[in-house]
Amino acid sequence: MCLFFIFGSSISSASEWQLNGFVGQGYIAAEDTQFVVGQDSSTFEITEAAFAVSWKPMEHFRFASALSFRQWGDLADAGIDFDYLFAEYSDQMWQGTVGIRAGRFKNEMGFYSSTRDVPFTRPSIMLPQSIYSDYFRDAQLHIEGADLFGMHQILDGALDWHISAGKVDVTENLDRNVMGSEDLGTFDSEQFYSGDIEFQNDYIRLGVTYYDAEVSYRPNSDTYYYPGDIRLKNWVLSGQIRYKMFELTGEYMTGDRLINGLVIPPVAGELVDSGLGYYLDLRAYLPSEVELFVRFDRHIDDDNDSDGKKSEASTGLPAYFGYTNDWTLGARWFLNNDWLLATEYHHVEGASWVTPIVAPDPSTQSKNWSMFALQLSYRFQW
Repeated sequence: MCLFFIFGSSISSASEWQLNGFVGQGYIAAEDTQFVVGQDSSTFEITEAAFAVSWKPMEHFRFASALSFRQWGDLADAGIDFDYLFAEYSDQMWQGTVGIRAGRFKNEMGFYSSTRDVPFTRPSIMLPQSIYSDYFRDAQLHIEGADLFGMHQILDGALDWHISAGKVDVTENLDRNVMGSEDLGTFDSEQFYSGDIEFQNDYIRLGVTYYDAEVSYRPNSDTYYYPGDIRLKNWVLSGQIRYKMFELTGEYMTGDRLINGLVIPPVAGELVDSGLGYYLDLRAYLPSEVELFVRFDRHIDDDNDSDGKKSEASTGLPAYFGYTNDWTLGARWFLNNDWLLATEYHHVEGASWVTPIVAPDPSTQSKNWSMFALQLSYRFQW
């Protein structure tokens, strides 16, 4: 659902305004990698904050906005921007609500895309990178366009769907994470289309998403890269089952990454990789508002080269840049309704989602590496 709903419940007819937000501060330490931490072995530059306002001037109409601050080590420079800013019209229809919003909003891919920047609503500090990659975040997350949506009561549960179209908001973070430096050229958005449907009740949650995202690349005149574009055409299948104190969640993504230019001349034709990713997350909800979880997350750059050996033979890069296996152990503790303390440890083999994607560096990235993360977050509402 839209990020507005996770900041608080929908505005009732008796309340036209709602204001809320959060702030979170984290720490990440890593060994045998520069992912997130850069040249240092650790960083405190893991900060998130947002302030959200929603106004309902009359029945059926709503205006919502959130101003956010985010810095995420080497992956995202510190900056303030609109997390969302849209106008919305909705009405009761088909045992539920149908509406349309226009402006800037969050992509609904999978279970956590639209809520991935809120510590209280995502399942961990670092989301599974096989589905929610931080390096390509800019090309998937903030959409500027229109979203047709509906929410309906069905089969003792709720059906939620979205059809979205527009362009993504691209920043210099994408230039650096993909190419290695902002000085090598710039990316710009070309198009974004997606469809998402999700059903959930007290015991299960099921979802399907398809999205098509394209960004173009324009190199600087003094670089050896070529103008071109990257296009992602992916399916994401999501499932979750809850039984007593346990919860099992899994998501699977498959699709094509189409590349024109960049590292090969455009006349050489289009390069197509059929990648895949999936994760399984087992979680226990303990007394005193404590969660413990273990997760296995796997990503393969090209499913015809699952061990990276073919890529190594053609590029000379070590095979482990073609895949990633990430085992994560973590805990979350809600100290009270407003405070959350989270921690996790990642033991990783492979580096397919380690930046920079186009020019990985074996001298700074090992085959086996690890990360430790800690974050304290506070939320407020008026």
